[in-house]
Amino acid sequence: MQDADILIINASELVTCAGPVTGRIGDDLGKLDIIRDGALAITGGRIVAVGPTDALLSAWRGKETIDAGHRLVSPGFVDAHSHLLFGGDRCCEYEGKVKGRILGANLETGINATIQATRRADDRTLVEQALSDLDEALLYGTTTLEAKTGYGLSRDHELRLLRLTSGLEHEVDILPTFLGAHVLPDEYRNRRDEYVQLVIDMLPDVLPYTRSCDVACDPACFTAAECLRIGRHARELGMTLRVHADQTGDAGGAAVAAALGAASADHLDQSSAEGLRAMAAAGTVGIFFPGVTFHMLEMVPPLTEDGIGAAEKPYMPQSVRRALQAGVVCAISADFNPGSCPSISMQMMMQMAMRLFRLSYAEVWNMSTLNPAVSLGLAADRGSLEPGKRADVLIWNEIDHRRAVNRFGSNRVDTVMKSGRIVVRGQNLIRSTAAPAKSASPAG
Repeated sequence: MQDADILIINASELVTCAGPVTGRIGDDLGKLDIIRDGALAITGGRIVAVGPTDALLSAWRGKETIDAGHRLVSPGFVDAHSHLLFGGDRCCEYEGKVKGRILGANLETGINATIQATRRADDRTLVEQALSDLDEALLYGTTTLEAKTGYGLSRDHELRLLRLTSGLEHEVDILPTFLGAHVLPDEYRNRRDEYVQLVIDMLPDVLPYTRSCDVACDPACFTAAECLRIGRHARELGMTLRVHADQTGDAGGAAVAAALGAASADHLDQSSAEGLRAMAAAGTVGIFFPGVTFHMLEMVPPLTEDGIGAAEKPYMPQSVRRALQAGVVCAISADFNPGSCPSISMQMMMQMAMRLFRLSYAEVWNMSTLNPAVSLGLAADRGSLEPGKRADVLIWNEIDHRRAVNRFGSNRVDTVMKSGRIVVRGQNLIRSTAAPAKSASPAG
């Protein structure tokens, strides 16, 4: 009989989301590792054994035993793309989008509005809002969150956002990313080359906060040549690359990500087949955003002048399926931000991904846990319930992994465990007197 700190027993389904550290692709993505009447043993904040309850109880003795009560148990969500710190909101812009007064994504103009609001906001306001949003993410089951800058777009403001993000103390692990090349700020409207050089010059200064760098390769943002220029300098400094790619048009973002050996390329709505195949060969993870598709009305036809949809039937985005067919490791994320997705719930993202992208239950589970962990270089540490991995565990108010996705519009997570410590119980936050660990840096 071996001793463990904690045993979790009597799970109706223990959805382990186990898989290779390179992620699940192809037919393998549609397979989900489930242990009926499952259990797991935890020691030192890490999982030491998983299996059927009877088998674990015969081999392990826990100092504490948690009865899951024949409910679903799963890994915590890994959200690999967010814009956590920002000022203001974009509510008025959204009504214009819905009523047809704003055409397209209005990406560039909207982001610049948030830049101005973020620059005006004081540190306390930004931090308090971020901590409140992190509380919500945790309550809905997110235990690891990547957080980009990109709403400062000057040396002082970008470094301020990195400093604030890195200083956040929360139960959710926060991984900062530098996104100085988000869009061209208004004051550099006629000085593109000068701003690109400014971003490059900032790179050494961001290293104390993060070794993760993102560039936005999109017709509304930066060209492939500009992104390659920034990305190569970042890579020379040992930084991991990420790419906002081809959201509003094919700017060659997928190919840029592959050329840079980027950890991820995100959006990919308009990426070419050649670019997707290059990503697959490079091992670059594709991250998709069902919340953006939903909030930006990308699944419905645009309005005509008489307020009627221009097409008889709504179109269904096919970008995810094209990436899967190209052999890309795919993940989903909230892309939490004030403009295109003001939701931080990964439950909702999983539920919408199945409906909007026509994915299976197994696909959305793997794309919310293991595969996003791959994109962050953390698949050996989290993203599934396997021995040796961090004990980031969810106990649901559901008995079946399918019901957790089929039902939508309410929080179905009851209990959240972070590194072997319960931080949410009965859908209530539990705060200990000990401060949680500060935000972590991405691998690489």
